[in-house]
Amino acid sequence: LLKQESPELLQLIEDFEVKLMELKDELHPLLQMVKNGTIPQGKGSRYLQTKYHLYLNYCANISFYLVLKSKRMPVHSHPVIERLVAYRNIINDLAIIDQKLSSQVRMLLKNYYDKKEDKLRKEKKFAVFLALDVKRNKSKHAPALANGRATAAQSDLDEEAALKYYKMMEEKLKLKRKRTEDQDTLEEEAVLEGEDPNKKRGVTYQMIKNKGLTPRRKKIDRNPRVKHREKFRRAKIRRKGQVREVRRELHRYAGELSGIRAGVKKSRKLQ
Repeated sequence: LLKQESPELLQLIEDFEVKLMELKDELHPLLQMVKNGTIPQGKGSRYLQTKYHLYLNYCANISFYLVLKSKRMPVHSHPVIERLVAYRNIINDLAIIDQKLSSQVRMLLKNYYDKKEDKLRKEKKFAVFLALDVKRNKSKHAPALANGRATAAQSDLDEEAALKYYKMMEEKLKLKRKRTEDQDTLEEEAVLEGEDPNKKRGVTYQMIKNKGLTPRRKKIDRNPRVKHREKFRRAKIRRKGQVREVRRELHRYAGELSGIRAGVKKSRKLQ
């Protein structure tokens, strides 16, 4: 159903993920190098800035499209589709330039990530050294060293805390779901026990949920008898406009009520 209604949605979501990853992993580091002066100012730096803003605008338009889809608004005739197509064509045109610059970009990114990795490794070594130094010398500077070690290992602690919090919330959700399921089964059993055996059993929430994919119908189309009755009523009205109804004589002819005008002639002369 999703592919029939909007086949472009899945492709746009995939594009959105790829472009955001490219913005984060490639274009942002390259712009940082332009700011640092590693990449000199010129056509190359201007091209990187243009591509960065182009990708940002493309992702923003995809986000707007997804918001419209989430609100179930019609998007086929919306201007955002034309804008997305235009951006997509420009990005496709840039593929030739990207192919020419790929080797240089790869080399720059490799140097950037190598430097970053070396920096992280040094920070970790420095953190370990601080920890050992604190254990050996318990001097006045102990609190300051502990603070330095804490800031260096902050990211690891944050990750562990986030994982613990995520697991805790997951367990809570599982317990909540289990409680609601147990409550539903108890309610159903209570209703079944108190029901009259000769009475028809009512529909449960599980039955409604398992209804499956059904087409959206108008209220009048749900009952065939009512639908055909309404169809016949409309057909009778149309028939009155096509064929004049036979008028029966209920009283004897007593002349024209408004009188006959002697001067009016509606006959045709025969030659």
